[in-house]
Amino acid sequence: MNRWVKRSILVGVGFLSVGVSYQAAQAKDDNPIGDTYSAETSPNLFKPTKVKANTETSFDIVLKPRGQQAMLQDALDVNTPGNPNFKKFLTPSAIRDKYGQSTSVTNSWKSYLAKHHLKSFVYDNGLLITVTGKVKYIDKTFKVDMNKATYHSNPLQFGKHAPAIPSDLANSVWTLLGMGTHNPKFVFPNASSAISKSVDNTYAFSGYTKQFVDHYNVQPLYDQGMTGKGQTVGIIGFGAIKKSNAYNFWKHEHASTDMSRYTVKNVPSTMMASNMVSKNDAEATMDVEYAGSVAPQANIRLYWSHNAIPTVMNMVNAYSTAFNENRVSSISSSWGLGSSSLLTMLKNRQVLSPDYLEVLDTILAQGALQGISDFSASGDYGSVPYQTTGVSGTHALRDRSANAVPPMESNPWVTSVGGTTLPFSKNFGTSHNPGSLPFGKVSVAKERSWGVDYLWPAFKNSGLLAQLPDLLSMTGAAGGGGFNKLVATPQYQEGVPGVNTFNARNYLSNLNQPMMDSDLLHGTSTGRNYPDVAADADEMTGYKIYYPVDTLKWVASGGTSIASPQMAAMAAVINSQPGRQRMGFWNGQIYKLAQQSNSPFHPMNDTTDNSNLYYTGQPGTVYNQASGLGTINFAKLAQVYQ
Repeated sequence: MNRWVKRSILVGVGFLSVGVSYQAAQAKDDNPIGDTYSAETSPNLFKPTKVKANTETSFDIVLKPRGQQAMLQDALDVNTPGNPNFKKFLTPSAIRDKYGQSTSVTNSWKSYLAKHHLKSFVYDNGLLITVTGKVKYIDKTFKVDMNKATYHSNPLQFGKHAPAIPSDLANSVWTLLGMGTHNPKFVFPNASSAISKSVDNTYAFSGYTKQFVDHYNVQPLYDQGMTGKGQTVGIIGFGAIKKSNAYNFWKHEHASTDMSRYTVKNVPSTMMASNMVSKNDAEATMDVEYAGSVAPQANIRLYWSHNAIPTVMNMVNAYSTAFNENRVSSISSSWGLGSSSLLTMLKNRQVLSPDYLEVLDTILAQGALQGISDFSASGDYGSVPYQTTGVSGTHALRDRSANAVPPMESNPWVTSVGGTTLPFSKNFGTSHNPGSLPFGKVSVAKERSWGVDYLWPAFKNSGLLAQLPDLLSMTGAAGGGGFNKLVATPQYQEGVPGVNTFNARNYLSNLNQPMMDSDLLHGTSTGRNYPDVAADADEMTGYKIYYPVDTLKWVASGGTSIASPQMAAMAAVINSQPGRQRMGFWNGQIYKLAQQSNSPFHPMNDTTDNSNLYYTGQPGTVYNQASGLGTINFAKLAQVYQ
């Protein structure tokens, strides 16, 4: 989730997404070990496309909330049983009335921008305006060169001089988003590698919708007629899909093939690299297919940002567009913004708003205020993901760090979805033929937190990584989880057994190599603990998606990004029960339910054979940072969730 591109047999189909199965490429190379490490630790950098005077682009004006902390508390209150405001969800216009800027302020902004040949869209919450126009008009209005724009202490200044904007308008502004994304200092790493298209992907024990349904007790809800009918599941996408792929998948899964149930809403965005826009994105395809099969009669709405790079502005606009419509009862994102270290670097380079974290919190809290269940994939690089530590020429410098917090995946206003591995046993053999995985016999006895340390016996004393260094990109596969120390521990996690304490083992060295027989570590930490829940996400026991490539039609898929849309689909299924109000933001309830005797959650608390490559289980608790509260019995969740 926090990686820049997919581990995939499909090259160049998307960025910052998670999923689609890994296969080891075995092309001949003069220095395969060096090339492998370079691809992981010093990938090439992408830089934004230079804009010209008549280029049309967009940016956001974020307006000051009237009482931000009160707004955040209200978002929690309406989702907390026993609170007087429980289930008193607000509409976007009601949010404006309570916390946003008035229509007179936003109308004045619209008039001012129109006089300067700039179009604007005001969101109903009174907190966000997306501005679109030619670069020459933006440059003149804001006294800036968009190709050199940097942030200053004045939220409206991006060049040497502040623009002459009327004080009544200027005083309403919190910050602007997107003004620095055309500056060449706004960089992002490309962690892709050339992967063979001819490999055999039948090694995975892939299932379909039934795999999720059977393992997590969904069928009783279907038997009661709860199919998601009348609900809409939102999918955040930085690529589009071929409608025929969804049709063929839903037909195969006996879901509704009335294709009017699938719609697309275009999201205003900054265009950084037009050559990377995908209309057949594998990540968006898997999200749409599985959301629409787990909730077989729900509507699926893709919020498509026409940009493969999820910048803060583009992410904010995708969510804001969905919340502004207020037609989805649940929403899922399989995309992230990169590690906090990368975003801090961009902030220090003055090409990213210094207030980006607080803006994200405010926008995502809006969904909670409206009663929308919001899910985000926790990531596929485990608890020690890559962080960007610097830049050298045209390359990023990266290493693994437990402090490489992905702020989107660990935001306190999303339900973060971690990963598990289902039980399996297989003798892969020891063949080194292209497409094979020479691991010998591999067994997983019971469902566990997703981390590929179950492969460590194959690496021990075998010299396998020296012979096939491409396998290094597989050794880091695990569900994201840990501590986001950038924010305080949320109220819903306070006092929960297992939160802010941890058990851990060192499974990876600094060079991304397996470490054997590490001691169990114990400790405490602070901040937002993530993930919240978990489901099957390991590519080894993952899912099939319909995504034709050459002669291959069904592709093995995995990652927490395929677990997250299934969670959103389950929210739609439960919401479709007659007479039920929207489930709303899950976290206000699930941590309380997990501590009750009739908990619908199954925590995975073993300290061995149960890790996300660092964190393990915590016996006797209800929470751990490898898989959160654990897996869900959905039939029971529907019974006890208020």
